[in-house]
Amino acid sequence: MKKVLLLTLVLVLAFSNLAFAAPSEAEAVDSFKEYVRTEVDKALATYEAKNQQIFEFNKRKPPVWKRIHYTLSPDYTIDLRKNDSLINPYIGKLEIAKISYYEEFATQEEAEKCTSPKHEDTERYIFILAYQDEKWVVTNVVLKYSGEVKLMGIYDKLKNKYW
Repeated sequence: MKKVLLLTLVLVLAFSNLAFAAPSEAEAVDSFKEYVRTEVDKALATYEAKNQQIFEFNKRKPPVWKRIHYTLSPDYTIDLRKNDSLINPYIGKLEIAKISYYEEFATQEEAEKCTSPKHEDTERYIFILAYQDEKWVVTNVVLKYSGEVKLMGIYDKLKNKYW
């Protein structure tokens, strides 16, 4: 009886290690690609309805009207590496750009007529993600060349919120 109990215990421990093991490299790559694609697609959708703004910039003398068109680059780069950590067996990186096109005008009417503002401003973000508890978690967000920004999820940082 002790042999059967001992054998059962060994088998349970062996299979529990398989159940809680980190995903294979191929599974991690597929999981990361799908997670990033889903989050970026959700963020891109927020730019479809409202992606322009016209407002009076009245702190200047004389006041000026500014037209801004916001967009998120659908082109991004990702990278994934295996990590020695048992808690974070994989570390992923996403680099993506948010772009603002803008121009200033003397009147609101001129700003409303403009269809393609001539100036461009690009913010490049680097998201660092870790695979924890069978899901991807954002662990750091960096505004490239400009220091760190508030830590938040991919969708929350990239969604269109221009006011």
